[in-house]
Amino acid sequence: MESAEAPEQVRNRPTILGVMSAGHGVAHLYDQGFPVLMPTIASYFGLSSFQVSVLLALRFTGFGVVNIGGGLVVDMLKRHWGGMLVGCMVSASLFFALVGSAPNYLVLLIIVPVVNIPGALWHLPSAASLSQIFPERRGFALAIHGFGANLGNLIGPLTAAFLLERLGSWRGVMFIYVGPALIMGVLVWMFLRDVGNIGDVESRSLRRQMRESAQILRSPVVLLLVGSAMLRGIGLDALFAWSPFYLEETLDKSHLDAGFHYALLTGMGIASTPALGYLSDRFGRKIVLVPGFAIAAGLSFLTVGAGGGLWLTLVLAGTGLFSFALHQIVQAAVLDEVGRGTEATAVGLIFGLNGILGAVSPFLAFLVIENFGGYGSVYYYSGILTLVAGALIMIAPMRRRG
Repeated sequence: MESAEAPEQVRNRPTILGVMSAGHGVAHLYDQGFPVLMPTIASYFGLSSFQVSVLLALRFTGFGVVNIGGGLVVDMLKRHWGGMLVGCMVSASLFFALVGSAPNYLVLLIIVPVVNIPGALWHLPSAASLSQIFPERRGFALAIHGFGANLGNLIGPLTAAFLLERLGSWRGVMFIYVGPALIMGVLVWMFLRDVGNIGDVESRSLRRQMRESAQILRSPVVLLLVGSAMLRGIGLDALFAWSPFYLEETLDKSHLDAGFHYALLTGMGIASTPALGYLSDRFGRKIVLVPGFAIAAGLSFLTVGAGGGLWLTLVLAGTGLFSFALHQIVQAAVLDEVGRGTEATAVGLIFGLNGILGAVSPFLAFLVIENFGGYGSVYYYSGILTLVAGALIMIAPMRRRG
């Protein structure tokens, strides 16, 4: 049953987009603050690089399983999207409190996989609802949603590094994380609790949903786009996981200095994401993605040679312009191809495969680090994967946008 949007719902679209983006920012504030704390956590528990790899792999696994399994369910439960978004924020506060209370490495192994679940689940109803509410400006809406993420990516490492310097305790940082998530949960409940009631709220049977979702995998364009996102995601996962170790242990930077450079790597999309999203709506996804992947790969190859001074700052800032911005456009390109009612499944496919295969990435990166020149070698590893991802985009027969 199709239901037209009420005029007030149409007028509230900017508010929905704004609050959705803010919530995305809080999720990424935690997501990119955690890696900055990892060298200190590893030192506190006396962990080896392999043990750190296990923790990182479990993080990615939890993220991937929720996305792969959750997309189908989220599409079926459209009227409950608002409640899901509120639950993401409230549960995030609880899980970080649990991490801060972990007494040993074994307990961390149990808790870390669930820490990523709220952030993973957030992407599914948020991206699906924005795709439906902004069909004519999908790339821009998802880019603004990504802008919130990039704001979190920028603030998260800086906040984690600053709090770590001030408190001298990673546990204290985890407990402080509880507050913003609870506050954001209240705002999400106030403004987004009815977001699932906009547009088509028809109940779908599991059989119908599975049949329509299966059609996604029959599209060669979608398969190439998902493959590209997967390779790019594996490369970025390695980059984000090991850059704090490269900055602190190879270049001997302080927590705050390392946090600043890591923030450039993860958060500079705040300047580029809206512009790239608009350009992809205006001129097409491929014309933005192909050169974007090429530039990102080139900058990754230049990182180690940049040393530890100003050139490193500029290279990491340049890399950060494309870190998450390109992923939002790949996401929009996939949603251009899929049918209405399967958006969460499509987004779950992208993030789920990234997460599950990303669980292998820390071990692959560990092997690269051990055998090809230390932490700096992950930048070459990431650059190669990014080049291959760009090649898949180049051959994908994506439709031109009017």
